[in-house]
Amino acid sequence: MSITVSDFRIRFPEFSDEAEYSDPRILLFIEDSTAYIGTDELRWGSKYNLAQSYLSAHLLISAEKTELGDISSSSGTIQSKSAGGVSVSKSIVAKDRSDLDDFYIGTSYGQQFLNIRNLCFAGGIVANRL
Repeated sequence: MSITVSDFRIRFPEFSDEAEYSDPRILLFIEDSTAYIGTDELRWGSKYNLAQSYLSAHLLISAEKTELGDISSSSGTIQSKSAGGVSVSKSIVAKDRSDLDDFYIGTSYGQQFLNIRNLCFAGGIVANRL
């Protein structure tokens, strides 16, 4: 069962301002999240709602950044910034991950979604006896 707007607001009280984050807007990103994670909850085990919550928050914040004019594809946390000549440096964590994951590392919500996804879809395990 998909999460509700109420579930979303309980998990993320930072989105409780209904003037800034209307129910229809949050619901839009909850619905959009199914394009990424599908609707087969069994594939995610007991983590479907958790994954959907974090992904929905990530999509919402990413859209908000775009609306504010941040259309950069670079991600990572800001490590240094300047004002006069406008300079921003972001860190990129080089871990064992796919370039396709770059979209998710731009927010803490996306990073948490990746953690949940990796728990649910760890891949095959090879046992080798030497």
